[in-house]
Amino acid sequence: MKKIILALALSISASAFAVSVDSVRGGYGFVERGHSYSKMIDVLGNPDSSYSHIIHDRNGWPHKAVTYSYSLNNARYEITVVDGAVYSINWERA
Repeated sequence: MKKIILALALSISASAFAVSVDSVRGGYGFVERGHSYSKMIDVLGNPDSSYSHIIHDRNGWPHKAVTYSYSLNNARYEITVVDGAVYSINWERA
């Protein structure tokens, strides 16, 4: 019984996580952390969806952020843009 519960917990947790990556490949090149919002749009095109939120830096200061969602090659990418530059890229299996 314990083995079944463990296997179930592992299968659920394996499908519900995102991994931070350094870059994402689009049709015309790569988008990396630090690239501009316009470069992201040029390489990846228009996002599937987006939402605005606030993030805090190491000193606790708030910054406006927008997270854009893309579905590329059976994977889902969430790219967060802060102050016009790519702040983070998260990858999740679709």
